[in-house]
Amino acid sequence: MIDLRQAGVDDAAELSRIQVDSWQAYESIFSPAYMAQHNTFERRFLYWMNVLLRGDGRTYLIEDDGQSIGYVTISYPRDEDLPSGTLELTSLYIRTAETGKGYGSYVLRRLFTSVKTAGYDRITLWVLKDNRRAIAFYRHFGFTPDGFEMSLPIQGPILETRMSREL
Repeated sequence: MIDLRQAGVDDAAELSRIQVDSWQAYESIFSPAYMAQHNTFERRFLYWMNVLLRGDGRTYLIEDDGQSIGYVTISYPRDEDLPSGTLELTSLYIRTAETGKGYGSYVLRRLFTSVKTAGYDRITLWVLKDNRRAIAFYRHFGFTPDGFEMSLPIQGPILETRMSREL
């Protein structure tokens, strides 16, 4: 049975393992040097400890029969130009071995329902412009680019595009 469980500080190691594993999808986008420096358990663990201690957004472990297979984070938007009633999907990562099994679809459908029930009417997200698989996935669920892009300050021009969806 698939369940979403709010992550706490005790889950930092598990979130780190999932992120390091799922970031394999970026090996064709980021340089090997960048990946070697940034996609390590130690770096991800420090990141997650900070996020969970600060209480930035809400992160949920995605579990199937008690096994952690991914996570999702939703928060207030970082962008000031968005109308009230908007939340930001800041992460949705599934372990590499579990992709393509419907977990992401399940999580998004559940997220749309709970966010709408809570009174929100829009969700945004930022996605790497070269991550065609993720863009296709989000388009399938009604997200469309809203015209905003930003360049990440890493290893040259890596662009992100913002997508949004009304509920």
